[in-house]
Amino acid sequence: MPNELFRHFVSDTIDSTIRLAQSAPSVGHPGMTGSIREIALKNIFRPILTDVADIGSGKITDHRGHLSKETDVIIYSKDINPPILYDTKNDLGIFPAETCLYAIEVKSKSNSAEIQDAIEKAQLIKEMEYTSGIYDELGREHQHTLTRIVSAFFAFSSDLKEKSELDRYLGLDSDGKTDPLIRAICIVGRGYWYFDKHNQCWWYWKPTSDHGEVIAFIGGVINTIPDAIASRGRPRFGKYLINTSGSKVP
Repeated sequence: MPNELFRHFVSDTIDSTIRLAQSAPSVGHPGMTGSIREIALKNIFRPILTDVADIGSGKITDHRGHLSKETDVIIYSKDINPPILYDTKNDLGIFPAETCLYAIEVKSKSNSAEIQDAIEKAQLIKEMEYTSGIYDELGREHQHTLTRIVSAFFAFSSDLKEKSELDRYLGLDSDGKTDPLIRAICIVGRGYWYFDKHNQCWWYWKPTSDHGEVIAFIGGVINTIPDAIASRGRPRFGKYLINTSGSKVP
């Protein structure tokens, strides 16, 4: 059973977030509308993120210089590697792949075009190369298993009438049943779907009057953060800075 005090707190935060997102189109500016949606989702996460994780927006890069497309919401751990922040107030910047845990696309309304765009962005993130976070006593890298960045899709409504949001997604991602590019989907009032890679199946949480689908999405993200951070080890940021090996002095 959940702790009702905490659940009510999160539910009330979600209520105010939904009202904020619903008011966004009234500003009449697409850029501001998008920013309001992103701020709205960040407002849900911020009160329940611990000091080891933070939330921002921007692009993800790896040590080779490959860049993602602009990502609405990035959950990251600044204890791993530092991002380049161009706007420290809003945590807007460029984030090393090793420090990123979730990349979330946030939309007013879910539709096929928005999901297809999110899939294409997730493909770029999947191609990121992570540096090792484990070294031996001689400073040599050791390959290890780590939790990769999870791409997620969140929308405040949907254009679907009867069809399941997951069915639509599976029609757009050819590997959606076994290795989906987007592993978490949450649509307000429709439900929350999460891909379980260990059991190779999708799980579903239905919507409730207190936004249980959004609470499940938030809770699922929070639950996975500690293990994801632990899996990254201690990657060395120098890989992003040093372009050649030094030479031994004779």
